[in-house]
Amino acid sequence: MTSPQRTFGPLDQTHAGWGAAALAISRPAVELAAQGPGAMPVTMSNHSHRENWFELLTRPLWGLAAAKDHVPDSVWEPLAGTLARALDDEDDWYIGDAARGGQRIVEAASVGWGLATAPEKLWEPLDPKAKDKVAAWLSRAYTAEVADTNWHYFPVFAGHGLKRIGVEHDRAVAAAHLERMGEMLLGDSVFEDGPGGRVDYYNPFAFHTYALLHFKLSGDDRYVANAAAFAKRFGSWFAADGAAVPYGRSLGYRFAQSSLWGALAAADVEAVPWSEAAGHARRNLDWWWRRPMLDPAGRLTVGYSYPNDSVVEQYLTAGSPWWATKAFIGLLAGPAHPFWTADEAVPGPVVEPHKAARAVHVRDRAGHVTRLNGQAWHPWARGGQAAYGKFAYSSLAAFSHATAGPGLEAAVPDGALHLSEDGRHWRGREDSDEGTIDENGVLTIEWQPWEDVSITTSSKRPWTAGTPASTSWTPGGSCTPARAAGACPRPGTWRRSARRRRSSPARACARRSSTPAPAARPTSSSRCPARTCTGPRRSCRCCAASSNRGSTC
Repeated sequence: MTSPQRTFGPLDQTHAGWGAAALAISRPAVELAAQGPGAMPVTMSNHSHRENWFELLTRPLWGLAAAKDHVPDSVWEPLAGTLARALDDEDDWYIGDAARGGQRIVEAASVGWGLATAPEKLWEPLDPKAKDKVAAWLSRAYTAEVADTNWHYFPVFAGHGLKRIGVEHDRAVAAAHLERMGEMLLGDSVFEDGPGGRVDYYNPFAFHTYALLHFKLSGDDRYVANAAAFAKRFGSWFAADGAAVPYGRSLGYRFAQSSLWGALAAADVEAVPWSEAAGHARRNLDWWWRRPMLDPAGRLTVGYSYPNDSVVEQYLTAGSPWWATKAFIGLLAGPAHPFWTADEAVPGPVVEPHKAARAVHVRDRAGHVTRLNGQAWHPWARGGQAAYGKFAYSSLAAFSHATAGPGLEAAVPDGALHLSEDGRHWRGREDSDEGTIDENGVLTIEWQPWEDVSITTSSKRPWTAGTPASTSWTPGGSCTPARAAGACPRPGTWRRSARRRRSSPARACARRSSTPAPAARPTSSSRCPARTCTGPRRSCRCCAASSNRGSTC
């Protein structure tokens, strides 16, 4: 029998209480990491076990550095010593050369942040040889190649660490990365996470949070106005009880989703009233503090509101969740700051269209938030269709992920429209345009589940409680539609129209043989049931060419 998951007790919503919370969530990670790479649990990941261990060691630094006055030396000493070993190329625990890039560069930002904000804890206690090793490793990370995404901020923060410890480095390197960030601005305060990327929580917990922290460390305010403008809309992503809308990838970072509010306080940028920023930050952390997200040892698990390895992407591992400690960055604002002293503002109903994000967020009278979503699936991220391709997401419940196998039970089309040609194999929205939002906040998407089927979907906010959902469906051919609107706390109106263009001969066999009823089963005959070909199923040219091959013939 497995041990039950742990939860924390009530959260003290003071500066000191948050400092204690940052320590409580980070200490178990530091204690495990200090035992060396061999103690790190083996979990799913597309990078090395040593890099996974490095995440466990360094990611708590985002919160611990901000909470340093609340963190005892019994935590700092093993953390500094273990970090020195990890960056020593003569040590058995060496993480590897930063010039090789990869996940090491992500964590170089954590190291740079820690050195820039808590050098008395991480740098000054080291002996001269250890200092030389740390400086050399971070210098190589500063000049390493990075993925063309929000990763351009990682060398920037490595540079902040080098500057704080007095190591010379070429400032033009950071300047070039920051210029590239500007080229990813889509407009209306939104950044695209690399070419073809998506607009998701990487805007608040990466682009805008990093911009504010970079400003705090350097005085460079080039992207502060974008962060402030985004914050004015970002409140609509949060329900009245503190829950944020689960949407997009990297939800395994949990309460990192509210880090923007604390970053505003750390940088002393009042983008919204402090009562509003504080309210969202406090309620979101409180919501998380009551989730069973810890293992019996008190460490964060992989998952969302509870342990669940199957809902995270291929790059998340046992050390990854400690990016959540970014939520504690607001501790850099002292206890007398209005972020800590203001009374919480309670959010009311709102409809927030955001064209650049291709979304409309609706907070209803009960305080729940529905995201009407215009973005398309993410093709490379595991679970990318579920994370990005549904029409609606809700703060009431996380979205479902499809599993292998036939039937709607495996397809789980919550907040989605799925179609089938045989009643067994279902297809939802994948590739599509990115949606348009009109002056009334109606979001319209055109998409094609198959090459010869075009669908236009329009979604609008639920105007009144109890309004029934209505669907307009005019299919061509013999597709069977299925919809589940489980993501919506109150039904809105989704109008869909479909047209089937004249199909190619390669689809004729599958189309003629499909049945309209979802419960139908394909024939067990070894011959093509459409009786248009004479060979066995596997050699049926029509069926083999079908995008749904094998399901009908």
